[in-house]
Amino acid sequence: MPMSDKDQDLGGLGAFFDAARAHPPAPSPDLLARVLGDAEAEQIWITRRAQPAAEAPRAGLLEQLYRLLGGWPAMAGLTTAIVAGVWIGTALPEGVSGSTEAAYLVDITPEAVFELAGDF
Repeated sequence: MPMSDKDQDLGGLGAFFDAARAHPPAPSPDLLARVLGDAEAEQIWITRRAQPAAEAPRAGLLEQLYRLLGGWPAMAGLTTAIVAGVWIGTALPEGVSGSTEAAYLVDITPEAVFELAGDF
């Protein structure tokens, strides 16, 4: 049998619900004392925690950069990339040295010639 808001027939349980509503349970004094004790302890703990702690010394610039980049794993990868970039950028391959070195170096604007020893 489907129930709806208008159909409140609970099969004879209404009398039991009415009796339970007439005598609501009250907490025991022991339970109330324990709850109040826990609440006071929590208030004390919160006030102690709310007190400002001594300020930690500020981190230096390098430590801030270290934390910003993500710690030692990131710093190791960054260092490796820097070293590899400097090495690749400064060491010419063996096949380029000699007469073909000029072909390796490309001048973007050949008409912009800088004369270091100009005519006076």
